Amino acid sequence: MIDLNSKILITWASWFVWSNLVHTLVELWARNIHVILREFSDTWRLNSIIDKLHISYVSLLDAESLGVYINTITPDIIYHLAASWANIWRNKYSTKDIFDANIIGTLNLINSCKSVWFSYFINTWSSSEYWVKDSPMKESDLLQPNNEYWISKASATMYATFLGKKEQLPIYTFRLFSVYGYYEDKNRLMPTLILNYLHWISPNLSSPNSVRDYIFIEDVITCYLNIDSLRWDFWWIYNIWSGVQYKVSDIVWIIKNNISSDVLPNYWIEHMKQIEPKTWVSDNSKMIFAFWSRLHNIDSWIIKTIHWFQEYLHLYD
Repeated sequence: MIDLNSKILITWASWFVWSNLVHTLVELWARNIHVILREFSDTWRLNSIIDKLHISYVSLLDAESLGVYINTITPDIIYHLAASWANIWRNKYSTKDIFDANIIGTLNLINSCKSVWFSYFINTWSSSEYWVKDSPMKESDLLQPNNEYWISKASATMYATFLGKKEQLPIYTFRLFSVYGYYEDKNRLMPTLILNYLHWISPNLSSPNSVRDYIFIEDVITCYLNIDSLRWDFWWIYNIWSGVQYKVSDIVWIIKNNISSDVLPNYWIEHMKQIEPKTWVSDNSKMIFAFWSRLHNIDSWIIKTIHWFQEYLHLYD
């Protein structure tokens, strides 16, 4: 595990995955956690621990101010996710906004961190950089992103990998998909199903046949906390996935069954946002080897997620 006395920097920690990482670090008694937020960040996920954090609002697009900030805190570990946001389907960003946040922001942060010695820089992006493959996705696969958002993320990954190799910097990229668990956005699949079934409401869904590779938040956080095992594998990219794909109908059945609800879902109501692939699964052998991860059964993790939502239902009112 990482040294909990390290100075840890997390960009845009109000997001779902990062907020879970922050909560875990606080629970483990890490006391030197630095967080970059945006002025308009919604901190509802962090409000219960916000007094345990060192929060700043420096812009990743302001290279000069960012450089001063990094030189002031001299972080040992950087967890980076700041991006022109994944809710691209609901929010309208210009191509420039997307490229500025995802590419220029990442470039500025890495270049600022180069001025201080750091132990780990974890660049976090997504499986959608691969787009559709007909077999389990490997880190060595050709990237074929299909819109500006994923192109920008793939570009940031390529830059981080290039610079890490060129300058022998400990920069790694984790590709996530589809993470579920505590504090997840209520509009995503798992919370939509859980919240609807807890209220005995029929969820409106699109295709029952859409497939994804789901991984529980605790398995993801385990990887982030054990990056010390990557020390001699600079520049590598890791798929942080379960290696098993499930249909939407499978997830519906698991949640519906464990809430003991007889309410039926309404399929084909929601608009399909994209052409859905028949295969969306990872070859996660690299992750398993690196972290000696023993992923948990999806049924037990979904039950744990349901119990969490029952306890924290008030956060979603």
